Amino acid sequence: MYCAICECEYKGWYGKCPNCKNPLVNEPHLDLLSSGEQISYERLVEIIHENGGALEVDLATIEVNKSKSFRFPWLGYGYAWAKRMRGASQGITVDFYTIEVGKDRKFAFPYLGHGYAWGKAIQGSLAGNEATLKAKKVTRKRGWNFPYFGYGYAWTEVMSGSCGEKLNLELITTKVGKNHRMRFPYFGFGYAWVDKAKLSISLN
Repeated sequence: MYCAICECEYKGWYGKCPNCKNPLVNEPHLDLLSSGEQISYERLVEIIHENGGALEVDLATIEVNKSKSFRFPWLGYGYAWAKRMRGASQGITVDFYTIEVGKDRKFAFPYLGHGYAWGKAIQGSLAGNEATLKAKKVTRKRGWNFPYFGYGYAWTEVMSGSCGEKLNLELITTKVGKNHRMRFPYFGFGYAWVDKAKLSISLN
């Protein structure tokens, strides 16, 4: 399902968007799925140079993955992460997929389960040129509701990497999506993901 307001796809969700409560639709806009213009690496470097040696691109998550697990007696663990992010600036289309996910789980007395998931590495392209980034800073938080509903939230705050030998990349999260669910009798599931981010491209 897809939210046209958040421009994000939510797998496993139905009805309303968990972020803005807008009704979800079956398919995203076709223009968000287009591959964008292909630019040679040499021209890409020239564009960054012509822009003062740096360029920022706003990215939005268009696909979210989530999962959950259970442990006896009432421990519920929820996991979510941004599966795909896209954006464009100065004719450069950026498209990233999460290729490695970190997961952890903790519990607190008496029956509070906290599940955490975050993107450890993403890979994709800058106008057709391959790029990879890895997590440098991860944040986690937790919450609960009476009597035994525990919720864990985790997301990647900062990632860094490169595109070829001449371009450095840094991704900083600017907005986090959060949602939680309950299941009878006392299972709680917390979900958090990178909803929006800013990608900085600079000359090496």
